[in-house]
Formats: sequence, C-alpha cells, structure tokens
Amino acid sequence: MNSTLIVVSMLDGKGPTGVETHFNQVIARAHGFDIDARLVCPWPAQRLWASAARVARRGLARLDRERAGILDAWIQCKVIEGKLVSMVKQAQARGRSVTLYAQDPLSAQVALRLKERFDCRVVLVVHYNVSVADELVMKGEAQRHGPLWRFALRTELLALPRVDMLIFVSQFMRRVVMERLPQLADVRHAVIHNFIGEPGAPEPRASFDADLIAIGTLEPRKNQAFLLRVLARAKERGRRYTLTLVGNGPDGAALATLARELGVDDQVRFMGFQKNAARLIARHRVFVHAARVESMGIVLVEAMAAGKPVLAPAVGGIAEVFDDRIEGFHWPLDDVDTATTLLIDVLSDDALYARLAQAALLRYRTGFDSDMLVSHWLTSLLGSHGPNHGGWQLRRHGAAAGAHSH
Repeated sequence: MNSTLIVVSMLDGKGPTGVETHFNQVIARAHGFDIDARLVCPWPAQRLWASAARVARRGLARLDRERAGILDAWIQCKVIEGKLVSMVKQAQARGRSVTLYAQDPLSAQVALRLKERFDCRVVLVVHYNVSVADELVMKGEAQRHGPLWRFALRTELLALPRVDMLIFVSQFMRRVVMERLPQLADVRHAVIHNFIGEPGAPEPRASFDADLIAIGTLEPRKNQAFLLRVLARAKERGRRYTLTLVGNGPDGAALATLARELGVDDQVRFMGFQKNAARLIARHRVFVHAARVESMGIVLVEAMAAGKPVLAPAVGGIAEVFDDRIEGFHWPLDDVDTATTLLIDVLSDDALYARLAQAALLRYRTGFDSDMLVSHWLTSLLGSHGPNHGGWQLRRHGAAAGAHSH
C-alpha cells in the first residue's frame, strides 16, 4: 500500500445524494486495489472555536442568510484543513503518495492550500449542474448576483484552473464548464461515467408491489410535481398507478399538498430518506425522473442495473446515460399529455416493457459496469501512482466505453 487517496467533501457520506454514492463507492473499490482511501469532511468538528463560530453563524442567519452561508463555508473549510494537515503528515511519514480528491470547488480550494505546504496531487470532480452558484439559486439558498452566489462563482474560478486534474461525469458538464471558463483549456481533464456498487439480480415481475419510483431530494430542481401531474392525468384516462417518492427536502410539504389537490394522494408514498434507496427500485416496474437539469444522474444507472425501463427528460447529461426508445423514453417536461401517453405505453404493452427492461440491463453491463470503470477512475485520480488493472492505462484521448481524457 503506497498510495493514500483522501476524499475531501462538505458531505459526511451518510446521506442519499449521488455525490455520496459516488465517493463511497470510490473509497470501497480503492481498498480492493490495496489503496489507503478515506473521507475527510467537517463532521464531527470537535473544536471549541468551531462550535462558537456556528453559534455566531445561527445568529447571523437571522439577519443575513447568504452571508451566514459564507461564514458556514469558512468554518467547514477550516475544520477540514485541520484534519487534512494531520492525515497528510501521517501518510507522507509512511512514504505514501497522497491524492486529495475534492468533491466540490470549496473542498478543492482547501486541498490546494495543502498542496502549497505538502507534495500532493489535487483532483476535482465536477458533480454540480452548470455551476455551484446556479445550484444554490435553484435550491432557493442564494439570489442571483447576491453575496453567496458571487462567493460560489469566485471559489470555482480560483480553484478549477489550479488543480492537477478535472474529472467530469458527462460530456455535457465538460462542455458547459469549459465554455464558461476558457482558462481551463490547459488543465488536464477526463470524462468518465459514474459507477455504482454491484447490483443484486433483478427480481421477477411477480414481486412488484408498486408501479413507479423516483429517488432524489425533494427540491425545485428535481421537479417531482411533474410526476404527480402525470399520475393525475393517467388517472383521468382510467389508469391508476402507484408512485413511491424517496427522499427528503424543502418541497416535501408542498408536494403532499399538490398530491391531495390532484386527487392522487392515496396513490403516492412519501418514504423520506432511505439508506441504500437503490434497493427499492427492484420492487417497482418503472423508474421515473423529472429533473430540470442533471449533470449525469447516477440513480438512472442504478435503475438500469435493476433492469428497469427509465422515463426521464433529455436534459443535461441524462441523454448520455440512456437512449430514447431503447432503454426507456426521454419524456417532455413541458407536455404532461405526451409524457402520460409514454408512461401508459410502457406499462400496458408487455412486449415493449420486456424489450426496454432487457435493453436497460444490457446498457448497464456494457456502459456502466463497475469492474470496467473503477480502474479508469483510480488511474485518473492517482496518476502515476494508480493501479494498472488488467493492463489498462489512462490515455490522452481515451477510447474505452465511458472514459475520455484530455
């Protein structure tokens, strides 16, 4: 074991997000290559100054929520930096090369401060959609051109050009970020599809206990209200389907109210946060998704791994995950009637359903299988210290399925 991979994130790895699914899988699979991999996050923060600062942050939030968000980011960065210093010193004392793998620009900025003091490699993965600043606006946490929005943009601008490598999970995000930040032209980068843990065998159709499932934070960007409207329109056409919504978020109460207003509340189960939510997909017939923008959508890969047809809009990187009319349908978010027709077709035509389900499983096995992708990820992350699994090496213009490099 001569390499240490330290994942740096503002998230603690215990939540339901695709980001956490990603880095938990990277850590788990790195161990299989005899790589010392671990997570550093702001939690727990066993420092008195951090506790005092968070009390001040709560007070500031009552006066200025956005500047309180900036203060919170500063606190988290200082906590992470303190932890990293100790871990990097220990790793290098044992003669190990160190890679700091940042999950967001703020984490990358902390990692880059460590790079000024220690010999280490900094890699940043772009999980966010368009920009962190835009995501904050979509979540309602920041106003466009406000202080938190400007802070997020500045952090991205300062961090991205200085990292040793950028990894994008879709060609869509590569194009968006590179066009917005032309100063990244000389930064080494790769596009590599996300991977998931090994799925269980798809369950037989007789085991289904619900029709549709959607997994994701209940927030405006995820647009679960669209799913409720499709459910209601199908009911008007004499088709009564059930929908399971997995996830928590600020839209939870509003979605429950909308379900009652549409008369489908008895068809919808709000399951809240579920640990390892992907295990629930096998108990449903179709996976549905309605996000307005998505960098990739790792949950769609989980659905195909379970052999389920997918209905999702062709936005962001989703069109790179599955093909329209092959593994599912790209349904229109601006046309509930057409979307409802597509849903009814999939659920009422056994031959169509079987064809889509079979193609979904094949797409997972040929495009997203973890055994195929994990060495791409680890070699990209660790550079010259990465594994050379199965003779594969990172190539400048990568040709393997799901991996492209520059």
